[in-house]
Amino acid sequence: MGVMHMDEEEQLARERAKYFFEHDYHDRGMVKWQGFYLSDHVEDVEKYTNKRARAMEQQELKEMTTEEITQVLFDAYRNHQQVAYQLNRKDIKGMYSPVLKGKVNGYIDDEAFIGAQTVTIADINYVELID
Repeated sequence: MGVMHMDEEEQLARERAKYFFEHDYHDRGMVKWQGFYLSDHVEDVEKYTNKRARAMEQQELKEMTTEEITQVLFDAYRNHQQVAYQLNRKDIKGMYSPVLKGKVNGYIDDEAFIGAQTVTIADINYVELID
């Protein structure tokens, strides 16, 4: 056998590939794509679940009186506990502010220092102690 030219090698490779696909190769059809579909589905479900959880967290919680709010904040400060609280605010879509969390570091007059935030007590809709 002599030296093959590039055209002859290419032609031979094409013929072998053609024979392989016509006689030996068995396409698995959609089975080969199911792994991709599954991961995409899991990702979509996770996004939906997170979006739904955020929406639930942004529903209006029971409105409390200023006295109730002040008492919970004082108890949290005295016992070095964290609180979960919601402000009396809505975004442009009408969603209530999310539930925020933080340790009550102190208060003065009509403001509480929760975590790194200074919050006007009158702006709090709901507050509760958390572990």
